[in-house]
Amino acid sequence: MNRQLSGTLNFRSLAGLPTKDGRRIAGHVVLRSDQLDRLQPADWEVLASLGVKTVCDLRTASERNRFPNSLPKQGMRQIPIELVGDVRSNPELVEPLRTRHGVEGAVEMMRQLYRQFPEALAPHLSTLFRLFREDEVPVLVHCVVGKDRTGFTVAVILHALGVADEAVMADYLLSARIREMADEERRAATARIINRITERDATEAMIDAILDARPEYLSAALDAVNERYGSMQGYLRARAGLDEQALAELRERWLESR
Repeated sequence: MNRQLSGTLNFRSLAGLPTKDGRRIAGHVVLRSDQLDRLQPADWEVLASLGVKTVCDLRTASERNRFPNSLPKQGMRQIPIELVGDVRSNPELVEPLRTRHGVEGAVEMMRQLYRQFPEALAPHLSTLFRLFREDEVPVLVHCVVGKDRTGFTVAVILHALGVADEAVMADYLLSARIREMADEERRAATARIINRITERDATEAMIDAILDARPEYLSAALDAVNERYGSMQGYLRARAGLDEQALAELRERWLESR
């Protein structure tokens, strides 16, 4: 399901994604999106019809306050999971852009950004997976663009559900369309960020690199997981308390029957 809600550019359900053992995600268990502040009442009705119980908002408090979601009064709740790990919270991340102005610097900045995500998300993993244990799904995960913070968070959920690596990456790469669909306002905002960081004008190629979803970006986050925890399963065990039995129970509950 890749239809867009009004006001979104990067909304989709992960229903039916294939797992390593030949099963698929059963129904609209996990959905993902960019920011939701422009949704119309009819769009929230669509989400309600898909059964969404929880909106997991990865934005910072300032982002949530500036562009608040208007959830229905009943039937859905919002959980803020502030995923701090961007250029505003860690000035060191922008060094590649300062020292290597151009596409190379932009790509390296994005790689470093993604390497921060595993530890930024780690304190919230128990809260996130509690939703699945306590039947608070379907869950809609979103941030501003629905590509970076959402991209890694959804990848972790999909790995926990046993989704095949290539399917995880393929879903992530669907967010590359943001680069093509971004309006002038978003491109201009990205250009202003680059200008503020480097005190030099941004090129179109630099803006594209930052707005894009590229395999090397998500791979940088997954490499960081492997370096510190040995594997994604090691990460889930250490930071979410999900051992093999817990993962098996998660999959039995939210995947299609064998």
